[in-house]
Amino acid sequence: MRTPDRVVVWSLHVVRSGGFAGLKREWRVSSSDAPSVDWPAIVSACPWQKTYPPTADRDRFVWRIEATSSRQTRTATLPESAVTGPWRTLVEEVKSAASD
Repeated sequence: MRTPDRVVVWSLHVVRSGGFAGLKREWRVSSSDAPSVDWPAIVSACPWQKTYPPTADRDRFVWRIEATSSRQTRTATLPESAVTGPWRTLVEEVKSAASD
């Protein structure tokens, strides 16, 4: 199936590291793999420019989120406590689409 030129295809990569055992999990998805999800709106809703101070608790998770299109790449590193609101939506959608 051909993707129309006006449609931007996003590649999303979410990595969760740290925690008690220091384990790393990652999920990858292309927006073309889950076309029913409004990826542009989800990506745009996230506060990419915001910076988050590192957490003092080393047993907490750290999330690295990357969203790449043909036009741009956005990255963010977040402590577990910051994965709320639009970040939580993005993470949950990526995890759900990656497991389908």
